[in-house]
Amino acid sequence: MGVDGSMISKIEASGGQYYNKDGKNQDVFQILKENGVNFFRVRLWNSPENKFGRTYGGGENNIDTDIALAKRAKAVGMNVLLDFHYSDFWADPDDQQLPKAWRSLDKDQIPNAVYEYTKESLQSFKDTGVEIDACQIGNEINNGMCGDYGAIDWNNTSASFDYIASILSDGIKGMKEIFPDSYSVIHLANGGNKVEFETYFNALDERNVDYDIIGASYYPNISGGVDDLKTNLDNIATITGKPVMVAEISWGFTDDSVTNITENQYNGDTYEDKGGYLTSEQAQATCMMDVLNILAEVPNNLGLGMFYWEPAWLPVSGATWATSYGQSYKYTGVDTNATSYADGLATWCNQGLFSYTGKALSSLQVFNLARKGQNEVEETSTKLRNATIDVTLNIAADEKMPTTVPVETNYDAIRDANVTWDKTEEKETETIGTHAVNGKVTLSDGTVSSIVANVKTIENFVVDPGFENQGETDVVKTPWYIESVSPTGEKVAKLDRKTDIRSGKTDLNWYHSTKDFSFTVCQDINLNQGTYTLETFIMAIAPSDKAHTELSVFMKVGDVTYSADMKDIISGWNDGYHSTKEDEESTLTHMVIDIDNTKVTIGIKGGGVAGAWGHNDDWSLVKEIA
Repeated sequence: MGVDGSMISKIEASGGQYYNKDGKNQDVFQILKENGVNFFRVRLWNSPENKFGRTYGGGENNIDTDIALAKRAKAVGMNVLLDFHYSDFWADPDDQQLPKAWRSLDKDQIPNAVYEYTKESLQSFKDTGVEIDACQIGNEINNGMCGDYGAIDWNNTSASFDYIASILSDGIKGMKEIFPDSYSVIHLANGGNKVEFETYFNALDERNVDYDIIGASYYPNISGGVDDLKTNLDNIATITGKPVMVAEISWGFTDDSVTNITENQYNGDTYEDKGGYLTSEQAQATCMMDVLNILAEVPNNLGLGMFYWEPAWLPVSGATWATSYGQSYKYTGVDTNATSYADGLATWCNQGLFSYTGKALSSLQVFNLARKGQNEVEETSTKLRNATIDVTLNIAADEKMPTTVPVETNYDAIRDANVTWDKTEEKETETIGTHAVNGKVTLSDGTVSSIVANVKTIENFVVDPGFENQGETDVVKTPWYIESVSPTGEKVAKLDRKTDIRSGKTDLNWYHSTKDFSFTVCQDINLNQGTYTLETFIMAIAPSDKAHTELSVFMKVGDVTYSADMKDIISGWNDGYHSTKEDEESTLTHMVIDIDNTKVTIGIKGGGVAGAWGHNDDWSLVKEIA
């Protein structure tokens, strides 16, 4: 029943104060303890400041800051988990910058540097009388750690995991020499990704890395559904025999912002339907309980618990996620490009377990209430999530009307409920065109609610148009195929199941961290006479950041190629997916096929500089109706 409160020192230094549920000003650690929190997690950065002492932000968690926080946690009887990032600032799957002090070291010296740093840091805690109960050896290390040296090359996983294993083993060794009874934690993001966890921890076990616990980040809006989390945790605990925990989790209680103070990462309009909860204190509590129930059901009692991430981050001036120096370091590896960035704002306050004025929210009580093992009231459906829904059915794939639709519950959750469609209207959806289908949903109190499905029935000649039937690995499989790729033999184009899908759970992703690249992914289709339109959707890095030299969607018919150029239409992650129809020069509409059984090739062709990235999802090739 833990929290990561690494921002607390900075919040308090910036004027933030905390109050219990009765509105009484109280020490935040005492408030947390009284609400059932028994484990405190704190991140550690090697040197989160430049040579002139300009700090990077984000809590400025150096060794002195963390010792002070750990002492306060111990004073109220909490255990402490120290989260080594082995970086001078945020380390995550996208950025794992090498600490400045290690830049002169050779690759083969890094494992020992991790060993020495881990040992020396923990000795500092021990010298001040603070016992560390658990240590993360790296933070969200899905793609490696310790800069380019430790980056996992997914085209040469054997050598990559050999090196990562040596780093982890040396870190664990340093930890055990100071605190032999402390637990080592290996922590990955993407808690709903079964295959990624299985690949990673099988590799560590094969290399005899003697870790104790598996940690997973799980954010419902970006890490898959709770069913995915359960599948992953049950599977990886069974395979490895190791205890598992959710090392990070959070959910939003409000969409309110504070001008010039907050820049909320979470917003309900974007994330409620993806995550499966409304935006409220009750929704936070429900999300936490759902995850605790999953952990309680891990086979062989191997579910340990969870850490709520940054519940005490208040919107006070100065408590930013990053200064301009920190952003320079995170994004470029050096802090000397600060003039290219502005100081960031607070990103997590609306996902905390305290109000913006510092008062404990009701959701903070979950830690205590969960121990009672029962809910005060039964969860019931209260209303339809939407009175109308849009449905696209592909008769070529024999798709049928959905059997469930979303409803909201008294737990402020979004769940699935059975729906009954009008049989006559449902039958009409088997023909190409647009249809309105009326349905009925019976809520928990017996009330029958009406819903209308606006159905578009198409004959989509693209097989597996959303990459949903490609298997569990990231390898592109038939009917899609990689026609060409550079650098030759490397994994540039692959399947992705993380945060950037447009629909379903899978999309096509391209990226290379260190080399300029190109790729072409195709599918061959036979078409009869008619006029056709091809459409798909692309999200990619904005051209002003790291350019694509080419990014086009095409259909090739004999010697003729129809295409849409997307490289100047894409505009970054925040702007989402763009349709090929947005290219005013596109020739992918009104394409005429004169002969039955004509073979055509559709595909996406791209190229970019190192670090450029993109995602593709949801293809349709339909015959136009005269």
